[in-house]
Amino acid sequence: MLRQDGDCRPQERKTVAAKNKINIVGVCRFSMLGRGDWKAYRNQPDENLEQIYREKAVELFAPERLEARLATFEHLTLKSMAAQTDQDFTFIVLSSDRMPLPWRERLIELCAPIEQVVLRFLPPTHVAEAQLAMMEELSIPLADTLQFRLDDDDCVSKEFIRRARRHATGLWKNTMFGLSFSTNYYCVLDGPTEGVYHWPVPFFSAGASVRHPRNSVFEFGHFRIPDRLLAVTDPFFPNIVTHRGDNDTPRHEASVLRKRGMVPATPDELRKAVARHFDYLTEEGLALCGFDKFLATAPATPEPA
Repeated sequence: MLRQDGDCRPQERKTVAAKNKINIVGVCRFSMLGRGDWKAYRNQPDENLEQIYREKAVELFAPERLEARLATFEHLTLKSMAAQTDQDFTFIVLSSDRMPLPWRERLIELCAPIEQVVLRFLPPTHVAEAQLAMMEELSIPLADTLQFRLDDDDCVSKEFIRRARRHATGLWKNTMFGLSFSTNYYCVLDGPTEGVYHWPVPFFSAGASVRHPRNSVFEFGHFRIPDRLLAVTDPFFPNIVTHRGDNDTPRHEASVLRKRGMVPATPDELRKAVARHFDYLTEEGLALCGFDKFLATAPATPEPA
């Protein structure tokens, strides 16, 4: 049983899915210890794991890092979930039972007001195993579920769930498929390439979704989903992805950005995206993704009559 003391949502919550209903379940790791797609665990035998857990705990629970991640989780990730126009979904947040108590309490406080969030503090566990056990606990059948992943420093359009359900409805005769919203605003928040970039790439981790009768979304390398499953991309509902020096992705040189096809987003483009998709962002949220610097100078382009 995965339930731990300090869970965010009421302990008695039990989701009983109706037969043939399209369930939508998101999964977010918040400073979770355990195997997954993080580089530190790749090709490591089980006997090395405890030492890796101890080393990663120092990194994950550093006060400066936790402050930064709590800020993005509150003002980006959770804001995007609370703002969804379709509220019929579950958002599972997986964290570590080794997290120091003051930070656990703050995470609980952030999650508590949002009905869709189910928070668990777990011993070191593979993220896929933890997700599947949680869905069994909540009585959500995996085979009838569109799963998506979202990191604790990213956010999605307020129309993400509504649009995902629309696509899933059309694809539902397929027992397995992938779905991606392929427009990303990639925000490099420090270093010489600091800025907001338009990056049209399918199956980035933010919002990457699958329907599969047996496997977790975390059992697929997100970029490889279209190689393994029938896949659909939608370029019209963007994501915001943030990157700073404390995550698992290397800092980006200008040559890497060019190779990936990233181009600087224009202030007018960002203004329109915020108005259409991200109007839930507060001043704090806009600053955390670097949009504030660009919106302050954006001209007010008249909308067509």
